[in-house]
Amino acid sequence: MARSVDKPNASTTADPSTPDMSETDRLIAREDERLAQTIGNSLRFSRRALLGRVAALSAAWTVSPWLIDMPSASAKALDEAGMTQTLEAFADTLIPGQKRFPKDVAIAGVVKGPGAVQGGALRMMNFPPLGVQAALPGLAFTLNVYAFAYAVNHKITLHLIVPPFVELDFESRTALLLKIFEGTGQDRAAFSALAALTFAAFNTAGYLPTAEAIENGHPGLATIGFPAPNKNGVWRFPNFSYRRILAKPHPGARRGNPP
Repeated sequence: MARSVDKPNASTTADPSTPDMSETDRLIAREDERLAQTIGNSLRFSRRALLGRVAALSAAWTVSPWLIDMPSASAKALDEAGMTQTLEAFADTLIPGQKRFPKDVAIAGVVKGPGAVQGGALRMMNFPPLGVQAALPGLAFTLNVYAFAYAVNHKITLHLIVPPFVELDFESRTALLLKIFEGTGQDRAAFSALAALTFAAFNTAGYLPTAEAIENGHPGLATIGFPAPNKNGVWRFPNFSYRRILAKPHPGARRGNPP
């Protein structure tokens, strides 16, 4: 795709480390910076809109998770490989990464470096304590139904060698997800939860103990610069997060805890 030559605006040059930026702002700024050299301005605008919308919905689910309930009977037409490819393509559209091998169809490969798939999005979606595995076939099937309709409406020829959503290019995947998340469909809530799991996989390695994830070089935590623990495996930071002491240690506390 053509590279952008326009002068970037404030939203594209924001420093992801700026203290007064919200987590959503940091996410959008970081992802926009990663894609700046490979996609045009119109797609960057669409992606900022998509990430802004999805991040807000995902944050709501993270704070107060709702049940992910999708009909699975119709999903029997989608085999295990097709479901996996579809879910990986969904995750890659939110946080793109580079192809794992030359014929990788799930990852669009619009950036260099790791993305949500390398960050364990599928492992997070299948993480047993979350209990969402039963809904995954229905979500994948529904996403492909939307993709097929999108292709028909936009006169895109599909060969159907792979699932419809996987066959769409990165720009079309982005446009379709933006339509889903800006819509009022009953399944938007379920896809919002799926997006929350995608972000959690890349930004927190939520399916692993954090110290273990860092020790093993989790690509998402490395990308966002998550700090390593001290030698004893515990995080102790030299500066106060609020830049001031909030309470004095209680004189009777054994480990310096406030009263």
